[in-house]
Amino acid sequence: MTQPPATLDWARHALFLDFDGTLAPLAETPDAVKMGPATTRLLHRALQETEGAVAVISGRRLDDLSGLMDGLRLPLSGSHGVEIRLPGAPDSTGGGADPAALDRAHERLAALAAKGGLLLERKPGAVALHYRNRPDMDETCRTAVAEAAAAEGLRVMHGNCVSEAAPEGIDKGTALRGFLTDPPFRGRRPVMIGDDTTDEDGFAAAQAEGGFGLRIGGTTTCARYRVETMEDALTWLAGTLTQTP
Repeated sequence: MTQPPATLDWARHALFLDFDGTLAPLAETPDAVKMGPATTRLLHRALQETEGAVAVISGRRLDDLSGLMDGLRLPLSGSHGVEIRLPGAPDSTGGGADPAALDRAHERLAALAAKGGLLLERKPGAVALHYRNRPDMDETCRTAVAEAAAAEGLRVMHGNCVSEAAPEGIDKGTALRGFLTDPPFRGRRPVMIGDDTTDEDGFAAAQAEGGFGLRIGGTTTCARYRVETMEDALTWLAGTLTQTP
């Protein structure tokens, strides 16, 4: 495991963060996830030291994500890059699949979700099947979502007890690159922190743009650096902010 650098010049870097498992502990259901006050304070400090170059890139739908930010006004991306929100600007979308294809994928999975007591979520840019309450159904759910995605010309993403069908060509990496085209992100080296396979596109994009990825947990990752826990990642971030050159 390669540890991230102990110091970082945040005047030259931009910070991109996943939410679930990165800024807030995972919970049995998505609506039970909460960000702690210490993390909110840490994000305030990061916004100050980067002059606003901090964004959250999540698989959650944008409105849900916004409601979990504890009053912080910062750039957000929801639905794995499909939705974008910048402070003071109208929401935008990075395109997406035909809504009818997502509706059909949802219909294909509805019976399984009902039978297993699972949460089936229709996001603006994806269909997500959550099975944290039924880990015994992991293989069944992954297979069902993969088949539904293939049938509708969508891609499949498998995360922490969730599998999703989503449009091709839009992901956390495209969201990160989109943010880098405008101030305050333009010209900075991106740092992407996440905990799941759905963050790998963000890690790859950050490293292609001269920055790096930091993976929380897991064993196989393209990220240059890895730590064991969410607490390790937040402690590292806090340390770099207090030691900014």
